[in-house]
Amino acid sequence: MNTHYNFVNDSNFLDIVRYLVTDERKVQKGTNLQNLPSKGDGELVRKCFIPPEGYVIIGADLSSIEPRIQAEILWTEYQDDSMIKAYWNDEDPYVDVALIVFKFLYPELKREWCQDKCWFDPVSRDGGTKKDEKPATAFEPRKLAKQGMLAVAYRQSAKGFAESMGVPIEVGEHFIKKFNELYPKFEQMVAETILFMQINGYVPTLFGRKRRFPEYKILKREIAMNEDKLTKLYRERKKLLNKEGKPTYKEQQRFKQIQKEINEIRQLIGKLKRFERQAFNHRIQGTGADILKQNGNRMGKICIEKGDWFLPASIHDELLMMVPEKDVTPETIALIEDVMCNTVKLNVPLKTDIVIMNRWMEEISPEEWFAGKRTV
Repeated sequence: MNTHYNFVNDSNFLDIVRYLVTDERKVQKGTNLQNLPSKGDGELVRKCFIPPEGYVIIGADLSSIEPRIQAEILWTEYQDDSMIKAYWNDEDPYVDVALIVFKFLYPELKREWCQDKCWFDPVSRDGGTKKDEKPATAFEPRKLAKQGMLAVAYRQSAKGFAESMGVPIEVGEHFIKKFNELYPKFEQMVAETILFMQINGYVPTLFGRKRRFPEYKILKREIAMNEDKLTKLYRERKKLLNKEGKPTYKEQQRFKQIQKEINEIRQLIGKLKRFERQAFNHRIQGTGADILKQNGNRMGKICIEKGDWFLPASIHDELLMMVPEKDVTPETIALIEDVMCNTVKLNVPLKTDIVIMNRWMEEISPEEWFAGKRTV
């Protein structure tokens, strides 16, 4: 039982990380533990990481940091308080979005079933909070709403949204329409971020860190030069497809060549769209990374001052600290919470979820820890 704990050690874990990271581009970048999957075999390997004797791992993340940054921009740059109001009132916008899209399909859906980690079963038309009671046919409305907000942010069509969410297209259309009503300046925020990149060749985070897109204007000119060619290729392809009778060998070869040339131009268009998505992504995720770096800088100084505290890793939007078990006190938890929530001051309040671990991934809440719980 749990024999993998003995197999993974300090000398071979980097090779195991390389093996488990399926994205070849990430493998080439090294062995960053951030690329290690959190489920399946990746979860088993994560659980092999344990602190030194007498220590625990404390994890603190930036809760819902991306929509909070979106809310900050909507408020400070567009005077739109539609999203930030939820955070001022300690509410969850994902819950509102989940109700918008899924109550359209399932009138029985309740707000309580749209909370984090809660589920709704479209077969029984019932919901719940306990994972072990979740039917195979159930889904998590909040989780899907989160994906839906990302789809809107990346300008996905109603059809693409519906396909990715596994819902009818009319639900996708309904979602996008209601989302834009709920957050009236959101689409403008996305469009103007992309426009800024198109004009200036870069996008800044809220702290001024720039991501440059030197290829964008060159690529856009190349696509513009091929617009007439693409139109002619589509017309010629349509003509060949509509021709009666069996195509000749020459026509078959020409059709293949047309398709090849169309695909080449479409790849350029796809790359251009990818740059545009990356521009908005940098504005939001890049700002989140800036916040985490500032939090990590402050936390690192605290660790140095303490002498026997350590900051071994940051994973996505989470800091992982190693702290002597004797120092795990309400005051320590309050200090870490202050680091995560108050190092950077924004109009939107920041929030953190803190967990205590004897083994990475085996999480115990501070409340459970102080009540005497020590194992999952």
